[in-house]
Amino acid sequence: MQYNLNENGINRYILNNHINHATITVNHVIPSDTTDVYSETEDGKPNMVVVHETANPNDSIWGEINYEKANYNKAFVHAFVDENQIIEISPTDHEAWGAAYPANGRAVQFEQVEVYGANNFARELVNAAYYTAYKMNEYGMIPSLAQANGTGTLWSHHNVTQYIANGKTDHTDPDGYWANRASRYFGTSYTMKDFFELVKYEYSHF
Repeated sequence: MQYNLNENGINRYILNNHINHATITVNHVIPSDTTDVYSETEDGKPNMVVVHETANPNDSIWGEINYEKANYNKAFVHAFVDENQIIEISPTDHEAWGAAYPANGRAVQFEQVEVYGANNFARELVNAAYYTAYKMNEYGMIPSLAQANGTGTLWSHHNVTQYIANGKTDHTDPDGYWANRASRYFGTSYTMKDFFELVKYEYSHF
C-alpha cells in the first residue's frame, strides 16, 4: 500500500524520529452484553473506524475510562489512546455508542485524550493510527477515506455528522483538536487526509 509521510510536517517528524506505537492493552470494563453485533452491516462485523477526541482539556485517559465505565448505558467507545497507551475498554465484536446510528452499527470507535507538547501529540497520533490499522487488518478493511455516499473505512466524527448522521449528531471532532495542536506545536495543519497517510503507513506493516 502506497503512503506518503513527507507532505505533512507532523508525519515527517514521526518518520524522522522513528516514533513507535504502544502495545494495545485490553481491559474490557464495559460489559460485553451491553450491545450486540453490528446492526448496520450484512455480516455483523464492523466496516469502518471512527476517530474521536474527548473535548476535555483537563482529563487523563483513566479519568475518561472511569467516566465511561460508570456511564456506559448512555454512551461509550471501544478504546482510548493518549501519548503512552492504547486501552481497549469494550470488545470490538460488539457495537459502541459513540457517534449515533448508522455509524454505531458499523464502526469500531476510539477517543483521543487531549495531550500537550509536540512529541506527546505526535506519539498520540501514532497510537491512534496503529489502533486504526490494527482493527482494519483484524476485520479485513482496506484503508480508504470517508465519502459522502457513505463508503470508506476511515471516518472522523465530523465525517459522520457530514455524511450519514442525518442530524442525529453535530460533532466535528477531532478537527479542532488536531488543528490546535498542529498549529501550536508544529506551525502546520493536520487533517484526516494527513492521518490517512499515517494509517496507511501503519497498515503496511501488517
